[in-house]
Amino acid sequence: MRRYFGRKLLIYVLTFLLAVTIDWLIPRFMPGNPVQTLLGRADLRAEAAEVMYGYYTRAFGLDVPVWQQYLNFWNALFHGDLGTSVLMFPTPVIQVIKNAIPYDILLLIPAILLSFFAGNKFGAFAARSKWLDNTVLPLGYILTA
Repeated sequence: MRRYFGRKLLIYVLTFLLAVTIDWLIPRFMPGNPVQTLLGRADLRAEAAEVMYGYYTRAFGLDVPVWQQYLNFWNALFHGDLGTSVLMFPTPVIQVIKNAIPYDILLLIPAILLSFFAGNKFGAFAARSKWLDNTVLPLGYILTA
């Protein structure tokens, strides 16, 4: 029993590490420079753009080697620091998330209630006859996928 749970725990930890690493890698493989993209939207003189480029590069931690960025990412993640929002600079990401949570809950509660009641109603109806059960179940799998 311990071996089973130990193996499952190891798989979950490795999956978490891999998922977070992929999440960190995706922006680094995207074409272009995020700071140049951010500054490209602003209408700045060349000197001001150069100063702002240096500032944003340091602010987002892009002035250090990639391996150091990866270690800084994990350190910040374990301390609950999700960084600074690029689009709402200098607002912290955690503040952006906190501002969005009430709207998410406002959408989530009716969706959960609707799916619960509709799923129970359709499930009870489909259980009555064999042909409907054989039709609804694969349809449910397709819609879930």
